[in-house]
Amino acid sequence: MFPQVHERVLPSCVSQHRLDLRRPLPPEVSLVALPASLARAVPHRQMQFRAGRYCATKAMLRLDPSLAGRGVGRRADGAPLWPEGVVGSITHTEGVAAAAVASTSDVMALGIDTERIMSDSQAREVSRLVAWPVELVHGCSAGMTRLEALTLVFSAKESIFKCLYRVVGRRFDFHDVRIVHVDAGTFTARVVCTLSDSCRVNTTLHGRFACESSWIHTGVVLAANASEPSAGS
Repeated sequence: MFPQVHERVLPSCVSQHRLDLRRPLPPEVSLVALPASLARAVPHRQMQFRAGRYCATKAMLRLDPSLAGRGVGRRADGAPLWPEGVVGSITHTEGVAAAAVASTSDVMALGIDTERIMSDSQAREVSRLVAWPVELVHGCSAGMTRLEALTLVFSAKESIFKCLYRVVGRRFDFHDVRIVHVDAGTFTARVVCTLSDSCRVNTTLHGRFACESSWIHTGVVLAANASEPSAGS
């Protein structure tokens, strides 16, 4: 179910792996080491972390068999630390964990995200924190419901944050990026304030999305030959 959806979101140079967390997990997932910061986390959070890292190792193996046995570290701020020569992204939410990786010879940076479509109560809590009203209009104009449009905006920005973190080297706010266009399976975003020398105000990024059952999947990829994020696709 999930592989076909994600193949529509990311280019063929990106290797992917995902798990349906509603089904029994491979025994190897429980062997993934936890960082000290998650030693006392609730079991569900520990399971999601392990599942995401397991997906990352499987995706790396698919990308390059020589990466067998290589793990994904963790930066001080919690971001994944990929082996040299590899870029990647991990997502996990209710029912799904996935990872995508690529060679730095093909891809400068990438970000993926999967979100379950929000409920009315969730939308009331987060709408003003993550979206401008006009961003929802773009999604609705593309045939989405209000809840689907809000979930898309949230997920698209999560993918953008993960992708741009490698470029700008810092975290930023949901309102620092604006979704300016949504079409059939694609979205365009614009940076509304300078994030770094290489990612200035009005930098444009393009991404893809897919709706599947109760989830929305998004992905943003910057090609290795892109001098700036605006050249990504």
